[in-house]
Amino acid sequence: AALAHGAPRDDRALLAAAWRTWTAACVNELHGDFSFALWDGAARALFCARDPFGVHPLYYADLDDWFVCSNVLAAVRAHPSVSAELRTGAIADFLRHGFNADVSTTSFEAVQRLPPGHTLEVSASARGVTVRPWWRFPVPEPIRYRRAEDYAEHFRAVLGEAVRDRTRTPRATILMSGDLDSTAVAATVRRVAPELPLVAYTTSYAAIFPDDEPRLARAVAERLGIQHVVLDAGVGVPFAQVDTRAFDTPEPTDDYHLDHWNSLFARLSADAGVTLDGEDGDALFAPPGLLTMFRSLPPFEVASDVVRYVVSHRRLPHTGLWLRRRLREWIRPRPRGMPAWVRPSVARLASDPLARARRFPAHPSRPEVQNFLTAPIWQSYLESVDPAWTRAAVDVRFPLLDERVLGFTLAIPPIPWCQRKELLRVAMRGTLPDEVLVRAKSPVHGYDERQVRQWREAFGPAQVRFGSRIAEYVDVRAVSSVVREGGTGDVVAAWRALMLERWLRAFEGGPSAAPPTQGQPTD
Repeated sequence: AALAHGAPRDDRALLAAAWRTWTAACVNELHGDFSFALWDGAARALFCARDPFGVHPLYYADLDDWFVCSNVLAAVRAHPSVSAELRTGAIADFLRHGFNADVSTTSFEAVQRLPPGHTLEVSASARGVTVRPWWRFPVPEPIRYRRAEDYAEHFRAVLGEAVRDRTRTPRATILMSGDLDSTAVAATVRRVAPELPLVAYTTSYAAIFPDDEPRLARAVAERLGIQHVVLDAGVGVPFAQVDTRAFDTPEPTDDYHLDHWNSLFARLSADAGVTLDGEDGDALFAPPGLLTMFRSLPPFEVASDVVRYVVSHRRLPHTGLWLRRRLREWIRPRPRGMPAWVRPSVARLASDPLARARRFPAHPSRPEVQNFLTAPIWQSYLESVDPAWTRAAVDVRFPLLDERVLGFTLAIPPIPWCQRKELLRVAMRGTLPDEVLVRAKSPVHGYDERQVRQWREAFGPAQVRFGSRIAEYVDVRAVSSVVREGGTGDVVAAWRALMLERWLRAFEGGPSAAPPTQGQPTD
């Protein structure tokens, strides 16, 4: 508030002014996606911070005589005092999940990652680093209106603020499918920044499975009057381009089509330096179960909302009751544990699955939203769109991952507004095509089966080979057997070993002429 009049528009000047006004408390006054390091010359102290969702990374190494930090992992590792020793626990997490489940560490023993919503302080006059949380998942006071339109109007206002703050740029692009989330962001851009040149990019998977996204996205683009580009996903045989530079990533990745991802970002960077992403409305509007609502809200209010919803929509709201949960567990396969081919000495160093639960006590009213938005897989996705991974000068911004938007959606009645994204559908009436507003989310079936089949036809599982380095982490005979004879899910999991093999060769500067899916099998 103290900077409301005459506040500098340059982010660095704004941050400096905020520090002079509030010092370390400045993070409570900042909106948007950020990570920064600020040196206070008078205090001879360094202050670092990340935004609540961790959209931008920040890495550091605390050494005997040095403290090194950067938003680029390679920059920290470039310091001659930073060891190249790998962190076995992070490798174990990768082999199990496809990402590091500990958001405070990296794949390197000497390099740490500042967790989302945390600050870091280090002084030139004292040893040690102080890391503490500055942001907690909010538990806002309930918001109740008499008119349904008031909820939609309020939501349009907070989403407009989030979009406006992220479109202070000469040009922008947006990753837009035919879904409600990204199209709502595009519509909001048109409303709050009508003069901003905006290009929507849609990826088509029509060559792989029936894909209606390009047609719906085109209808939205025509309605909003924005340029629309459709790119073919080009998803061919897994590992076909695995020895291109696209796979020389800062940390291991299980994306065996990363070259296509980087090609998309090369196109985006040719149009603008800022890209908007509509993730993640699914998490933001995840509804609580009835038992949670009865514990956190007045029972009469919950019962009344359920009755009104059944009458108006002719279906039950999300209940989360025991029977339905057990049915889902029976129908859907359970999450896979550590693969049996990971060496026991490695597996035991994997992250504690209960650590995140201890760091984030259960949210009283919206535990599903908190579980989704604090899950470590988020950091994996957010880092995959960072320029260090995409090799493109594109800043990806997430208007739905905004604390004002989150606070509002947590404060409103979950029935009806969080049932099938009811709030988004009502807020976008008259703006987006009806076909998009009423469309239900449809899962994609058979993708992994097709990929495994293509890979086996192209290379043949008998042609798998591993180098000696990866034998430190996996039982080569066991994982090779899974690749040759396993089912789809087991093979896709085992591909992480192939990707780790590729990453280790690049990391150690070894030759990478032959992809890890060709050659003679290793016994």
